[in-house]
Amino acid sequence: MVYTGVLLVFCAIFQLIGGQRIYGHIHGHHHNTQYQWSFHPISNINAEKESTLELVHVLFRHGERNPDADSLYPTNPYYNESNYPEGYGQLTNEGKRTEYNIGLALRRRYNHFLGPDWNIKYVEGRSSDYNRTKMSLLLVLAGLYPPRNDQVWSSLLWQPIPYNYVPRSQDKELFPFSGCNEKLMTMMKQLYVSPELAPYLERYSELFEILSAHTQRKMDIVQAFLLYVGFHIQEELGFPLEEWTKAVYPEPLHSAAVDMYYIMTNNTLFRRISTGYFLRKILADTKAKIDNVPSMKERRLYLYSGHEMNIATLLLSLDILKVSDVPPYGSYIIFELHRINNIPGLKLFYQDYKQNEPKPIKIPGCDYFCPYDDFYQLVEEILPESDADCYSAV
Repeated sequence: MVYTGVLLVFCAIFQLIGGQRIYGHIHGHHHNTQYQWSFHPISNINAEKESTLELVHVLFRHGERNPDADSLYPTNPYYNESNYPEGYGQLTNEGKRTEYNIGLALRRRYNHFLGPDWNIKYVEGRSSDYNRTKMSLLLVLAGLYPPRNDQVWSSLLWQPIPYNYVPRSQDKELFPFSGCNEKLMTMMKQLYVSPELAPYLERYSELFEILSAHTQRKMDIVQAFLLYVGFHIQEELGFPLEEWTKAVYPEPLHSAAVDMYYIMTNNTLFRRISTGYFLRKILADTKAKIDNVPSMKERRLYLYSGHEMNIATLLLSLDILKVSDVPPYGSYIIFELHRINNIPGLKLFYQDYKQNEPKPIKIPGCDYFCPYDDFYQLVEEILPESDADCYSAV
Protein backbone atom coordinates (compact mmCIF):
# COMPACT_ATOMS: atom_id res chain seq x y z
CA MET A 1 0.00 0.00 0.00
CA VAL A 2 1.28 3.42 -0.91
CA TYR A 3 1.30 4.64 2.62
CA THR A 4 3.26 1.72 4.02
CA GLY A 5 6.37 3.24 2.45
CA VAL A 6 5.35 6.68 3.61
CA LEU A 7 4.76 5.32 7.08
CA LEU A 8 8.24 3.86 7.31
CA VAL A 9 9.69 7.14 6.14
CA PHE A 10 7.50 9.52 8.09
CA CYS A 11 6.90 7.72 11.33
CA ALA A 12 10.39 8.63 12.32
CA ILE A 13 9.02 11.75 10.69
CA PHE A 14 8.38 13.54 13.30
CA GLN A 15 11.75 13.51 13.80
CA LEU A 16 12.63 16.20 10.74
CA ILE A 17 15.16 19.07 9.08
CA GLY A 18 16.41 22.52 9.60
CA GLY A 19 19.20 24.56 8.17
CA GLN A 20 17.89 24.75 4.62
CA ARG A 21 15.88 27.36 2.81
CA ILE A 22 12.36 27.29 4.28
CA TYR A 23 9.34 27.85 2.05
CA GLY A 24 6.71 29.79 3.97
CA HIS A 25 5.01 28.39 7.02
CA ILE A 26 3.11 25.24 7.81
CA HIS A 27 -0.29 25.63 6.18
CA GLY A 28 -2.94 26.96 8.51
CA HIS A 29 -6.59 27.47 7.57
CA HIS A 30 -7.38 25.57 4.41
CA HIS A 31 -10.61 23.70 4.94
CA ASN A 32 -13.29 25.85 3.36
CA THR A 33 -14.04 23.27 0.67
CA GLN A 34 -15.38 19.83 1.57
CA TYR A 35 -13.40 17.23 -0.30
CA GLN A 36 -15.54 14.70 -2.16
CA TRP A 37 -14.35 11.17 -2.91
CA SER A 38 -17.11 10.37 -5.38
CA PHE A 39 -16.78 9.50 -9.06
CA HIS A 40 -16.31 12.52 -11.30
CA PRO A 41 -17.76 12.13 -14.81
CA ILE A 42 -15.56 13.88 -17.32
CA SER A 43 -17.52 16.01 -19.75
CA ASN A 44 -16.52 16.61 -23.34
CA ILE A 45 -13.30 18.55 -23.57
CA ASN A 46 -12.65 20.72 -26.59
CA ALA A 47 -9.46 19.74 -28.34
CA GLU A 48 -6.53 22.07 -27.85
CA LYS A 49 -5.19 24.00 -30.78
CA GLU A 50 -2.56 21.49 -31.73
CA SER A 51 -0.59 23.28 -34.43
CA THR A 52 2.14 24.22 -31.93
CA LEU A 53 1.96 21.09 -29.77
CA GLU A 54 4.94 18.71 -29.84
CA LEU A 55 4.82 16.55 -26.68
CA VAL A 56 2.51 15.84 -23.74
CA HIS A 57 3.25 14.51 -20.24
CA VAL A 58 0.36 13.52 -17.95
CA LEU A 59 0.69 12.65 -14.26
CA PHE A 60 -2.52 11.27 -12.78
CA ARG A 61 -3.75 9.87 -9.50
CA HIS A 62 -5.21 6.36 -9.32
CA GLY A 63 -8.96 5.82 -8.99
CA GLU A 64 -11.26 5.17 -6.05
CA ARG A 65 -10.20 2.20 -3.99
CA ASN A 66 -10.65 0.20 -0.83
CA PRO A 67 -8.79 1.23 2.32
CA ASP A 68 -5.45 -0.25 3.20
CA ALA A 69 -5.06 -1.96 6.55
CA ASP A 70 -2.75 0.90 7.60
CA SER A 71 -5.56 3.45 7.15
CA LEU A 72 -7.87 1.53 9.48
CA TYR A 73 -7.34 0.48 13.12
CA PRO A 74 -7.83 -2.92 14.76
CA THR A 75 -10.93 -1.94 16.75
CA ASN A 76 -12.68 -0.49 13.67
CA PRO A 77 -15.86 -2.52 13.03
CA TYR A 78 -14.90 -2.65 9.33
CA TYR A 79 -11.26 -3.52 9.78
CA ASN A 80 -11.53 -7.06 8.42
CA GLU A 81 -10.52 -7.48 4.78
CA SER A 82 -13.66 -9.53 4.14
CA ASN A 83 -15.53 -6.20 3.99
CA TYR A 84 -13.69 -5.34 0.79
CA PRO A 85 -14.35 -7.83 -2.04
CA GLU A 86 -11.34 -6.78 -4.13
CA GLY A 87 -9.00 -6.75 -1.14
CA TYR A 88 -7.27 -4.02 0.84
CA GLY A 89 -6.17 -1.06 -1.26
CA GLN A 90 -7.53 -2.30 -4.59
CA LEU A 91 -9.52 -0.30 -7.14
CA THR A 92 -13.29 -0.41 -6.88
CA ASN A 93 -15.56 -0.36 -9.94
CA GLU A 94 -16.00 3.36 -9.32
CA GLY A 95 -12.23 3.77 -9.52
CA LYS A 96 -12.08 1.81 -12.75
CA ARG A 97 -14.64 4.14 -14.32
CA THR A 98 -12.74 7.21 -13.15
CA GLU A 99 -9.49 6.07 -14.74
CA TYR A 100 -11.11 4.84 -17.95
CA ASN A 101 -12.71 8.27 -18.30
CA ILE A 102 -9.31 9.94 -18.03
CA GLY A 103 -8.34 8.00 -21.14
CA LEU A 104 -11.50 9.13 -22.91
CA ALA A 105 -10.84 12.75 -21.90
CA LEU A 106 -7.26 12.63 -23.18
CA ARG A 107 -8.49 11.09 -26.43
CA ARG A 108 -10.96 13.94 -26.92
CA ARG A 109 -8.36 16.55 -26.05
CA TYR A 110 -5.52 15.18 -28.18
CA ASN A 111 -7.28 13.11 -30.83
CA HIS A 112 -5.69 14.74 -33.85
CA PHE A 113 -2.28 15.07 -32.20
CA LEU A 114 -2.10 11.42 -31.15
CA GLY A 115 -3.57 9.92 -34.29
CA PRO A 116 -6.16 7.13 -34.26
CA ASP A 117 -3.97 4.07 -33.71
CA TRP A 118 -1.64 2.91 -30.97
CA ASN A 119 2.05 2.60 -31.81
CA ILE A 120 4.83 1.70 -29.37
CA LYS A 121 6.83 4.72 -30.55
CA TYR A 122 4.04 7.18 -29.78
CA VAL A 123 3.34 6.62 -26.10
CA GLU A 124 5.20 5.48 -23.00
CA GLY A 125 3.35 4.57 -19.82
CA ARG A 126 4.88 4.21 -16.39
CA SER A 127 3.29 3.29 -13.08
CA SER A 128 4.43 3.22 -9.50
CA ASP A 129 4.81 -0.28 -8.10
CA TYR A 130 1.30 -0.60 -6.65
CA ASN A 131 -1.60 -2.68 -7.91
CA ARG A 132 -4.00 0.25 -7.95
CA THR A 133 -1.71 2.46 -10.03
CA LYS A 134 -0.90 -0.34 -12.46
CA MET A 135 -4.59 -1.06 -12.96
CA SER A 136 -5.28 2.66 -13.33
CA LEU A 137 -2.69 2.99 -16.09
CA LEU A 138 -4.19 0.03 -17.95
CA LEU A 139 -7.62 1.65 -17.72
CA VAL A 140 -6.38 5.02 -18.97
CA LEU A 141 -4.70 3.28 -21.90
CA ALA A 142 -7.90 1.35 -22.62
CA GLY A 143 -9.90 4.58 -22.84
CA LEU A 144 -7.21 6.33 -24.84
CA TYR A 145 -6.42 3.61 -27.37
CA PRO A 146 -9.39 1.38 -28.20
CA PRO A 147 -8.47 -0.82 -31.18
CA ARG A 148 -9.51 0.54 -34.56
CA ASN A 149 -9.35 -0.76 -38.09
CA ASP A 150 -6.56 -3.34 -38.41
CA GLN A 151 -5.94 -3.31 -34.66
CA VAL A 152 -9.36 -4.82 -33.91
CA TRP A 153 -8.60 -8.43 -33.02
CA SER A 154 -11.87 -9.57 -31.41
CA SER A 155 -15.35 -8.39 -30.49
CA LEU A 156 -13.81 -7.07 -27.27
CA LEU A 157 -12.87 -3.48 -28.13
CA TRP A 158 -9.74 -3.52 -26.01
CA GLN A 159 -6.10 -4.14 -26.77
CA PRO A 160 -3.19 -4.95 -24.45
CA ILE A 161 -0.68 -2.11 -24.24
CA PRO A 162 2.64 -2.53 -22.42
CA TYR A 163 3.83 -0.20 -19.71
CA ASN A 164 6.80 0.09 -17.36
CA TYR A 165 7.38 0.37 -13.64
CA VAL A 166 10.39 0.57 -11.35
CA PRO A 167 10.46 -1.59 -8.20
CA ARG A 168 9.19 0.39 -5.25
CA SER A 169 12.49 0.38 -3.38
CA GLN A 170 14.25 1.95 -6.40
CA ASP A 171 11.58 4.36 -7.62
CA LYS A 172 12.86 7.90 -7.13
CA GLU A 173 10.44 9.44 -9.62
CA LEU A 174 6.98 8.14 -8.63
CA PHE A 175 7.58 6.84 -5.12
CA PRO A 176 10.64 8.53 -3.61
CA PHE A 177 9.26 7.78 -0.14
CA SER A 178 10.66 4.29 -0.63
CA GLY A 179 13.21 5.00 -3.36
CA CYS A 180 14.99 7.57 -1.18
CA ASN A 181 13.90 6.14 2.14
CA GLU A 182 17.17 6.44 4.08
CA LYS A 183 17.77 10.03 3.01
CA LEU A 184 14.23 11.05 3.89
CA MET A 185 14.43 9.33 7.27
CA THR A 186 17.47 11.41 8.15
CA MET A 187 15.78 14.61 6.98
CA MET A 188 12.62 13.81 8.88
CA LYS A 189 14.47 13.22 12.14
CA GLN A 190 16.14 16.61 11.80
CA LEU A 191 12.92 18.43 11.00
CA TYR A 192 11.12 16.85 13.91
CA VAL A 193 13.32 18.67 16.40
CA SER A 194 13.49 21.92 14.41
CA PRO A 195 11.77 25.16 15.53
CA GLU A 196 9.72 25.20 12.31
CA LEU A 197 7.69 22.18 13.35
CA ALA A 198 7.06 23.07 17.00
CA PRO A 199 3.91 25.21 16.42
CA TYR A 200 2.51 22.52 14.18
CA LEU A 201 2.99 19.76 16.74
CA GLU A 202 1.41 21.92 19.41
CA ARG A 203 -1.59 22.66 17.17
CA TYR A 204 -2.46 18.99 16.81
CA SER A 205 -1.38 17.65 20.19
CA GLU A 206 -4.97 17.30 21.44
CA LEU A 207 -6.02 15.64 18.17
CA PHE A 208 -3.23 13.10 18.49
CA GLU A 209 -4.27 12.32 22.08
CA ILE A 210 -7.88 11.65 21.05
CA LEU A 211 -6.84 9.48 18.12
CA SER A 212 -4.38 7.50 20.21
CA ALA A 213 -6.97 6.84 22.90
CA HIS A 214 -9.52 5.45 20.45
CA THR A 215 -7.26 3.60 18.02
CA GLN A 216 -4.74 2.26 20.55
CA ARG A 217 -2.04 3.38 18.14
CA LYS A 218 0.86 5.75 18.74
CA MET A 219 -0.13 8.86 16.84
CA ASP A 220 1.83 11.27 14.67
CA ILE A 221 1.06 13.26 11.54
CA VAL A 222 1.44 10.25 9.24
CA GLN A 223 -0.90 8.09 11.30
CA ALA A 224 -3.37 10.99 11.36
CA PHE A 225 -3.14 11.28 7.58
CA LEU A 226 -3.76 7.55 7.18
CA LEU A 227 -6.82 7.71 9.42
CA TYR A 228 -8.22 10.64 7.44
CA VAL A 229 -7.87 8.64 4.24
CA GLY A 230 -9.43 5.60 5.87
CA PHE A 231 -12.40 7.55 7.23
CA HIS A 232 -13.07 9.09 3.80
CA ILE A 233 -12.97 5.75 2.05
CA GLN A 234 -15.10 4.08 4.72
CA GLU A 235 -17.67 6.86 4.41
CA GLU A 236 -17.67 6.64 0.62
CA LEU A 237 -18.23 2.88 0.73
CA GLY A 238 -21.26 3.37 2.98
CA PHE A 239 -19.75 2.04 6.21
CA PRO A 240 -20.80 4.30 9.12
CA LEU A 241 -18.07 5.86 11.22
CA GLU A 242 -17.98 5.35 14.96
CA GLU A 243 -19.58 8.03 17.13
CA TRP A 244 -16.27 9.23 18.59
CA THR A 245 -14.97 10.27 15.16
CA LYS A 246 -17.38 13.23 15.08
CA ALA A 247 -15.01 15.08 17.41
CA VAL A 248 -12.12 14.87 14.94
CA TYR A 249 -13.56 14.26 11.47
CA PRO A 250 -13.62 15.93 9.07
CA GLU A 251 -11.93 18.64 11.11
CA PRO A 252 -9.31 18.99 12.49
CA LEU A 253 -8.17 15.72 10.92
CA HIS A 254 -8.55 17.15 7.42
CA SER A 255 -6.26 20.09 8.20
CA ALA A 256 -3.65 17.78 9.68
CA ALA A 257 -3.73 15.61 6.56
CA VAL A 258 -3.24 18.56 4.22
CA ASP A 259 -0.49 19.99 6.40
CA MET A 260 1.55 16.87 5.76
CA TYR A 261 1.98 17.94 2.13
CA TYR A 262 3.40 21.26 3.28
CA ILE A 263 5.83 19.51 5.59
CA MET A 264 6.97 17.28 2.73
CA THR A 265 7.76 20.36 0.62
CA ASN A 266 9.07 22.42 3.50
CA ASN A 267 12.41 23.34 1.97
CA THR A 268 14.67 22.81 -1.02
CA LEU A 269 15.92 19.41 0.08
CA PHE A 270 12.44 18.03 0.62
CA ARG A 271 11.30 19.36 -2.74
CA ARG A 272 14.33 17.89 -4.42
CA ILE A 273 13.46 14.44 -3.08
CA SER A 274 9.65 14.47 -3.21
CA THR A 275 9.37 16.07 -6.66
CA GLY A 276 12.80 16.78 -8.11
CA TYR A 277 13.52 13.38 -9.62
CA PHE A 278 10.16 13.24 -11.38
CA LEU A 279 10.54 16.79 -12.66
CA ARG A 280 14.08 16.03 -13.82
CA LYS A 281 12.74 13.22 -16.02
CA ILE A 282 9.99 15.40 -17.46
CA LEU A 283 12.50 18.08 -18.41
CA ALA A 284 15.08 15.63 -19.77
CA ASP A 285 12.52 14.02 -22.07
CA THR A 286 11.22 17.42 -23.11
CA LYS A 287 14.74 18.62 -23.95
CA ALA A 288 15.37 15.47 -25.97
CA LYS A 289 12.24 16.22 -27.99
CA ILE A 290 13.30 19.83 -28.50
CA ASP A 291 16.73 18.68 -29.68
CA ASN A 292 15.24 16.14 -32.11
CA VAL A 293 16.96 13.18 -30.48
CA PRO A 294 16.21 10.25 -32.87
CA SER A 295 14.51 8.10 -30.22
CA MET A 296 12.09 10.96 -29.54
CA LYS A 297 11.17 11.68 -33.14
CA GLU A 298 7.78 9.97 -32.97
CA ARG A 299 7.14 10.20 -29.22
CA ARG A 300 3.96 12.12 -28.47
CA LEU A 301 2.83 11.19 -24.99
CA TYR A 302 4.14 10.13 -21.58
CA LEU A 303 1.67 8.78 -19.03
CA TYR A 304 2.52 8.51 -15.32
CA SER A 305 0.21 6.68 -12.93
CA GLY A 306 0.85 7.76 -9.37
CA HIS A 307 -0.64 8.94 -6.11
CA GLU A 308 -2.12 12.02 -4.50
CA MET A 309 1.29 12.59 -2.92
CA ASN A 310 2.78 13.07 -6.39
CA ILE A 311 0.10 15.57 -7.38
CA ALA A 312 0.19 17.60 -4.16
CA THR A 313 3.96 17.78 -3.77
CA LEU A 314 4.41 18.75 -7.43
CA LEU A 315 1.90 21.59 -7.16
CA LEU A 316 3.52 22.87 -3.97
CA SER A 317 7.12 22.40 -5.08
CA LEU A 318 6.47 24.46 -8.21
CA ASP A 319 4.55 27.06 -6.16
CA ILE A 320 1.82 26.97 -8.80
CA LEU A 321 -1.22 26.25 -6.63
CA LYS A 322 -2.08 26.18 -2.97
CA VAL A 323 -3.27 22.77 -1.81
CA SER A 324 -6.32 22.87 0.46
CA ASP A 325 -7.54 19.30 -0.06
CA VAL A 326 -6.28 15.84 -0.74
CA PRO A 327 -6.11 15.81 -4.58
CA PRO A 328 -9.18 13.87 -5.77
CA TYR A 329 -9.09 10.47 -7.35
CA GLY A 330 -8.28 10.74 -11.03
CA SER A 331 -6.89 14.27 -10.74
CA TYR A 332 -4.08 14.98 -13.18
CA ILE A 333 -1.44 17.50 -14.18
CA ILE A 334 -0.52 18.06 -17.84
CA PHE A 335 2.78 19.38 -19.16
CA GLU A 336 2.49 20.38 -22.84
CA LEU A 337 5.52 21.21 -24.96
CA HIS A 338 4.69 23.84 -27.57
CA ARG A 339 6.81 25.66 -30.11
CA ILE A 340 5.50 29.18 -30.58
CA ASN A 341 7.33 31.62 -32.84
CA ASN A 342 10.07 28.97 -32.96
CA ILE A 343 10.49 29.15 -29.18
CA PRO A 344 9.96 25.84 -27.34
CA GLY A 345 8.16 26.17 -24.05
CA LEU A 346 5.77 24.59 -21.59
CA LYS A 347 2.10 25.00 -20.76
CA LEU A 348 0.73 23.44 -17.56
CA PHE A 349 -2.83 22.36 -16.78
CA TYR A 350 -4.51 20.86 -13.72
CA GLN A 351 -7.72 18.82 -13.61
CA ASP A 352 -9.28 18.61 -10.15
CA TYR A 353 -12.87 18.40 -11.43
CA LYS A 354 -13.89 21.77 -10.06
CA GLN A 355 -14.37 22.70 -13.72
CA ASN A 356 -15.07 20.72 -16.89
CA GLU A 357 -11.74 21.24 -18.59
CA PRO A 358 -8.23 21.09 -17.13
CA LYS A 359 -7.49 24.62 -16.01
CA PRO A 360 -4.41 26.40 -17.39
CA ILE A 361 -1.83 27.31 -14.77
CA LYS A 362 0.14 30.53 -14.82
CA ILE A 363 3.71 29.58 -13.97
CA PRO A 364 5.12 31.81 -11.20
CA GLY A 365 7.90 34.01 -12.51
CA CYS A 366 6.81 33.31 -16.07
CA ASP A 367 3.41 33.03 -17.78
CA TYR A 368 0.90 30.52 -19.09
CA PHE A 369 3.43 29.73 -21.81
CA CYS A 370 6.92 29.55 -20.35
CA PRO A 371 9.96 29.16 -22.63
CA TYR A 372 11.79 25.96 -21.76
CA ASP A 373 15.05 27.65 -20.74
CA ASP A 374 13.18 30.06 -18.47
CA PHE A 375 11.22 27.25 -16.86
CA TYR A 376 14.38 25.24 -16.29
CA GLN A 377 16.03 28.17 -14.52
CA LEU A 378 12.98 28.62 -12.31
CA VAL A 379 13.05 25.01 -11.07
CA GLU A 380 16.77 24.26 -11.29
CA GLU A 381 17.23 24.63 -7.53
CA ILE A 382 15.02 21.60 -6.80
CA LEU A 383 16.44 19.36 -9.55
CA PRO A 384 18.80 16.68 -8.19
CA GLU A 385 22.23 16.88 -9.77
CA SER A 386 22.62 13.11 -9.67
CA ASP A 387 21.09 9.98 -8.20
CA ALA A 388 23.55 10.38 -5.35
CA ASP A 389 21.31 13.14 -3.99
CA CYS A 390 18.86 10.40 -3.10
CA TYR A 391 21.35 8.55 -0.94
CA SER A 392 23.97 11.02 0.28
CA ALA A 393 24.02 12.39 3.80
CA VAL A 394 22.12 15.60 4.43
